[in-house]
Order: sequence, then C-alpha cells, then structure tokens
Amino acid sequence: MSQGLADLSTALALRLRDLARSLDRLDRLESGTGEWLASQQAEDLAAAAQAMTLRTLRLAADSDNYALLNRLAGAASMSTAELELAVGLGRLALVERINDLVQVGLASRNVDTDQVQATQAGAALAGLVSAISRTTAERLAEALRPVTR
Repeated sequence: MSQGLADLSTALALRLRDLARSLDRLDRLESGTGEWLASQQAEDLAAAAQAMTLRTLRLAADSDNYALLNRLAGAASMSTAELELAVGLGRLALVERINDLVQVGLASRNVDTDQVQATQAGAALAGLVSAISRTTAERLAEALRPVTR
C-alpha cells in the first residue's frame, strides 16, 4: 500500500473513530447503557468505512472542492479571504465547501482565526489524485506517440 493511501485510510479511520466515540457518549447520556458501540459488528464497521470512503471521494472529486483541497495541501494555512481569491468562489459557496471538507476530515478550520488547513487525509488525497493524474498523462502521451515503421 502506498504511503498516501495508508495515510488517507488511517485518517479516515480516526475520523470514524471520533464519530463513533461521540455517538457512544450520546448513547450513554440518553440511555445510560453504552450498548450501541459494544453492539457494532465487523460488518457494521466495514459498511461505515465504505460509506465514509465513498463520501470522501465524492466530495474530493468535485472540481471546485479538489481545487480548494489542492490549494490547501500546498500551504500551511490560509484564511477564507485568501482562499476566496485563490479559487474564485464566492464567500458563501467557499464556506459551504470548506464545511463539507471538514465534515469528512479532509480539512480543518479555526473559526476564531479564520484559518483553514488541509488535514493529513486531505494532503494524502490531493497527492494521490496528483500522482494518478501525472501517471495518466504520461501514459496518454506514450499511447498517442506516432508509430514508426
């Protein structure tokens, strides 16, 4: 498994872990039992992992979201005003896209300082897409070379 894929898988697993712990805490507050987390089977976890993976890929596959993610992956941190200028989205649309990326764990946002960063998962996914795109472009160039006789 490539390092980027391992980083992305780990980050998604940790995001799901945090969600599961939040649900477990809510379950304990509501029912006092904490039975929900204990009742989760391997199939439940696999289904959640697949759903999170597909949701993450779907969000990152959007061209505006990918441009945003790619820009964030190349910077330590950016304000929403800087991002607005860099990616050409209006502030409302930009904030909604940032929120989507934050929900799946590809970005983080500090509301107090108005700074947005790519997470380890976001940087890994941007790197994977970039590597796949580069390799595809190279293979396409090879496939389109004239055949000499």
